[in-house]
Amino acid sequence: MNQAEIIDCHTHCYPSEVSKDPRTWAEANNEMHWANLTAPSGRNSIQGWATHEQMLSDMDVAGIQTAFLLGWYWENESTCRWHNQVIAEWVAKAPERFVGFASIYPNGDTLSQLEEAKSLGLRGVGEMHPGVQQFDANSPGWQLLADWCIQSDWPVNLHATEAAGHPHPGNVPTPFHIFVQMAEQAPELKIVLAHWGGGLPFFEQNPRLRKLLSNVYYDTSASPLLYDHKIFKRVIDLVGPKKILYGSDYPLRVFPREQTSPDFRRFIQVAKQSIGPSPEFAEPVFHQNARDLLSS
Repeated sequence: MNQAEIIDCHTHCYPSEVSKDPRTWAEANNEMHWANLTAPSGRNSIQGWATHEQMLSDMDVAGIQTAFLLGWYWENESTCRWHNQVIAEWVAKAPERFVGFASIYPNGDTLSQLEEAKSLGLRGVGEMHPGVQQFDANSPGWQLLADWCIQSDWPVNLHATEAAGHPHPGNVPTPFHIFVQMAEQAPELKIVLAHWGGGLPFFEQNPRLRKLLSNVYYDTSASPLLYDHKIFKRVIDLVGPKKILYGSDYPLRVFPREQTSPDFRRFIQVAKQSIGPSPEFAEPVFHQNARDLLSS
């Protein structure tokens, strides 16, 4: 596989106002989950930051052709709309390198948010968080969003918390049954569950669940913080390579003991070593599945 043929389907960009002093900004804008996650009291944060220029430089060094810029699961509609403007600006500066996804607050004016995001040139929704944003498969806002995304052929990325993982600042559960219901109720919706689906791929060994989850993908974001490097090959064995999307969670420092600043390279090396050289596995994970996700 040519190194240039890498699509990172899970990255983030943040407004400069957020990165300067995350906790002060969060307290002023009623985004306390963000404060607890990125500026935990009494602990060092693993959240990294990068400018537009720095991210492009890091992508070039690592051989990443395209990155999906995901929004965030903000607790206020106004913050989502503001963030979408920033994402659109990043995409406009380098449209051949970035694909923008929208921050959406599903308990607000969902349709207006989606239409505005589309007008900005964004092409998907996420990252969303059922626990933080307080919605589930039966919430009217989610159902409207799901229908709209099916009609527009937009994928949706959802944060999935590891079901039996260790606690950390900002950890909010995302029960598996919510994702199963979402997939069952909207089988045409392209659902991406971040962070290996929090372990949900294991349950695809149940034939009934495997059928219900046929429209669900799993991205690999933040993997080094959660799992042994062998997770790549093991989940490929469980669900096959066509359901896995390479994603880093950049600019999060996923190797906090090694990284003082964001970096794509180390994680890519680990992923390639785990998957192995076979194009049958590597090509779907590193770029083809992502291309298929955006095809219309």
